[in-house]
Amino acid sequence: MDQIERLESQIEDLRDAIERSRRFTLAGRAATVAGPALLIAILVGLVDFTPARTILGLALAIGGMVLSGSSRATTDELRRSLQSAEAARNAAIDGLELVDLGKRNG
Repeated sequence: MDQIERLESQIEDLRDAIERSRRFTLAGRAATVAGPALLIAILVGLVDFTPARTILGLALAIGGMVLSGSSRATTDELRRSLQSAEAARNAAIDGLELVDLGKRNG
C-alpha cells in the first residue's frame, strides 16, 4: 500500500510537471511568432527601427525556438515517466490480489 501511495504521489507530480512544461512550450511558440512579427513590422515601417528592437526581435525568435523545442522534449520525457509510473502502480494494485465481491444487496 505504501508503494501505491508513493506512486500516486509521483504520478500527480508528473502531471503537474507536464502541465508546466506545456505552458513553457506555449510561451516558446508565442515568442517564436512575436520575434519575426516585430522584425517584419520594423522592415515594413510600422515600428521605428532601433538596434534594441532588432535585437529583441532576433532574441525572441531564437529564444522561442529553443524554449519550445526544449520544453517539447521535456514534455515527451515526462509523459514516458508518467506512463511508466502508471504501469508500476497498476502492477502493484494487481499484485494485491483483490477479490471482486460483485454487487452487494443493501
